[in-house]
Amino acid sequence: MGSQWLLRRLLGAALTIFAIAVLNFFLFRALPGDPATTLLPRNVSEAQKASLRRELGLDQPLIPAVVRTNQGAFKIDLTTLPASLTQNQFLTYMGNLVSLNLGQSFAEQRPVVDVISDHIWPTVLLVGVAEILSIAVGMLIGIRAAWKRGGAFDVLAVNASLVIYAVPFFWLGMLLLYFLATPHGIPIFPGQQMQTIGITFDNPLEQALDIARHLFLPALTLGLGLLGEEVLIMRSSMLEAMREDYVTTARAKGLKEGAVVRRHVVPNALLPTVTVVALTLGYVLGGAIGVEEVFAWPGMGRLTVDAIHEKDFPVLQGLFLIIAVCVVAANLLADIVYLRLDPRVRT
Repeated sequence: MGSQWLLRRLLGAALTIFAIAVLNFFLFRALPGDPATTLLPRNVSEAQKASLRRELGLDQPLIPAVVRTNQGAFKIDLTTLPASLTQNQFLTYMGNLVSLNLGQSFAEQRPVVDVISDHIWPTVLLVGVAEILSIAVGMLIGIRAAWKRGGAFDVLAVNASLVIYAVPFFWLGMLLLYFLATPHGIPIFPGQQMQTIGITFDNPLEQALDIARHLFLPALTLGLGLLGEEVLIMRSSMLEAMREDYVTTARAKGLKEGAVVRRHVVPNALLPTVTVVALTLGYVLGGAIGVEEVFAWPGMGRLTVDAIHEKDFPVLQGLFLIIAVCVVAANLLADIVYLRLDPRVRT
């Protein structure tokens, strides 16, 4: 049963990634505008634009027998059908994808993999630190709020979580930046960038400390934005678990309330939290775009914004695909962890 269950999950994940890859191709080509017009100065001739389109591969049909006009519209041309069956943007894209080649960046004229690799680790650092802090602190607050339900701590935790959850990431980041990184407030943290520009570090420790100081505010912004949901989910799961019969039985055996919570309530309340953490990964990465833009953090969020402005389709496709694969992989991992925690899900 376990191997069949895992095989079905893997097959479902593979089909999902394939569907995302196909959608990924058409989604960004449906955007208005012409990359050649965006990348070239305004006073260039149509011949120069046509040359750039040819260099970027945009002169090929989108799919067999479909071409894109200079005005951005799509039309069917039966005269190009034989050649378009083998030479078109979609087949080129899918062929490159099979070989893990995401193409060439329109703006930087180098492989998309290299462009994204320059920005992926800052995002991994930011999102990783924010996720760990929000999960740890959120679970502790949710457990305490459920244990002391109806008390002052519970009321404060629930209302504060609702407020924080409703605040947009970028607005929260701007507040923290204003009050903790500018002369108008208490400038105890650097405002933007990942590390101090123009400084030569004597050793790796100094560089790590400088990065940590720059990381504090963006990680705090993203962590606070995620904290509210973690608190509410953990509190709700705790309250549901505390009403189960096994909790009543444990109390009847004479266990102290603290032991009942630690040994019986918390382990079972963690099950829904595992799923929520995986499902919110896409939300976290989306929020990271706004946070990175506010703090000029050189991650995938800022790269996404720049690629949108420059109509850099290959970079956008690569970013979208990587984020989608990460979300699918996180959900698959959550299913496996959930299975280990509760084998009943097999049925």
